[in-house]
Amino acid sequence: MLAEGHTCAGTGPHTGHACARAGFVNLGKDPKTYILQEQIMTTLLRLLLGLSLGCTGAGGFVAHVESTCLLDDNGTARDFTYCISFNKDLLTCWDPNEHQMAPCEFGALHGLATSLSIYLNTHRVLIQRLSQGLQDCTTHTQPFWGSLTHRTRPPSVQVAKTTPFNTREPVMLACYVWGFYPADVTITWWKNGQLVLPHSSAQKIAQPNGDWTYQTLSHLATNPSFWDTYTCVVEHVGAAEPIRQDWTPGLSRQQIVKVSVAAVTLVLGFIILSLGFLSCQRAGSSGYTSLPGANYPEAGRHIS
Repeated sequence: MLAEGHTCAGTGPHTGHACARAGFVNLGKDPKTYILQEQIMTTLLRLLLGLSLGCTGAGGFVAHVESTCLLDDNGTARDFTYCISFNKDLLTCWDPNEHQMAPCEFGALHGLATSLSIYLNTHRVLIQRLSQGLQDCTTHTQPFWGSLTHRTRPPSVQVAKTTPFNTREPVMLACYVWGFYPADVTITWWKNGQLVLPHSSAQKIAQPNGDWTYQTLSHLATNPSFWDTYTCVVEHVGAAEPIRQDWTPGLSRQQIVKVSVAAVTLVLGFIILSLGFLSCQRAGSSGYTSLPGANYPEAGRHIS
């Protein structure tokens, strides 16, 4: 099985968010170049498969080709690497100082690594493209660098009561913050408009969600009174202004509004139902007029 890998890294707050597909995996748009890639990989695969067939008791083998770009905050490439591995063992890597592939394995596979390096160095087009790998990293990265590294997404915030831990206070609040990008976020607690000291609260490090967003939470241990209002304030670059989420003992403001609306609706429904029932009773008693000879007993007596 043959696998091609692309990894990337960077420095600063946007580390690892763009990768220039340069080197052996993306050598250009020239059809001849792609043919050369296919020929090189075919030969490389045969060499590695030949090695694997010489081993007994092996269940599977993986040849992995990886090109890496190290980028700074502006998307400028600082380093370029290109390596070929076999079963997680590095065989040969690009040497930018010597401008050629050099063996990286000095153990049992050193002979194979040396032969593979010599073979790859005979392909001038490949060596030429690898020599331009650092420049290609910057060229391929610039079109999408801003949309990837400068993107922002505001957080969602929710405050809820949770089970207290490591505290003597009877109540612990949790401020859940999720769906934000980048990872830098500041969470503060306020009580009745006054800032709560940091030693009373604890904020966890933001954790990735796996979809380029992050989540975190902050706990606050407290002993609230009935009229107290606690506010979780979240500051993030993706939000135009701080996001505030209030919490009060008992029912929240949203719950109070919902209960009030439900109560008013129930009362109005009962009033409408009562008025309708009374209207039906009045219409039935005043609108009926008895006609002579129209009832059943009188008709029976007339027949007899």
